[in-house]
Amino acid sequence: MFDKQERLQGRLEPEIREFRDATQTLVLATVDAEGSPNVSYAPFALLEDGYYILISEMARHTKNLLVNPKISLMMVEDEQASRTLFARKRLTFDARPERLTRDTPEWQAGIDALHARFDDTVTGLSKLEDFHLFRLVPLQGLFVKGFGKAFAVSGDDLVDVLHLTDGHRPVVTTE
Repeated sequence: MFDKQERLQGRLEPEIREFRDATQTLVLATVDAEGSPNVSYAPFALLEDGYYILISEMARHTKNLLVNPKISLMMVEDEQASRTLFARKRLTFDARPERLTRDTPEWQAGIDALHARFDDTVTGLSKLEDFHLFRLVPLQGLFVKGFGKAFAVSGDDLVDVLHLTDGHRPVVTTE
């Protein structure tokens, strides 16, 4: 069992990393103070301690993050690159958002990572008072490669990969 798990992880981890690294934006699912959901997106940069996003408090997702720490994030394969729209490759995580204080080493590391990825736009946005830098720390997730190919992943650098074995079941009719 351990050898099979180790082989699975050795095969999937590079694929997950390649997919994640090729993606530039996260889809964000947030919840407001009353429990109403919202879905949006944000460009991100990844460091060892999480996904960094720079977002304006004028946006609904930022307001939600400031009052409710429940968040889910997703990276999803481009529709044009997908073999079937019903089984697009995707990586999802439940995450813990942490708002970073300006002018701290953590803030600067996140801004530097975003700047390296997205250039001078980040420099301008980071100087605006309504923009906040969040670190999204992944907790638990799921990597879906297609039909019947879903794998549980951990938040700590994806070290635990577990194939989900409960598959699709046909509808049973009584005819």
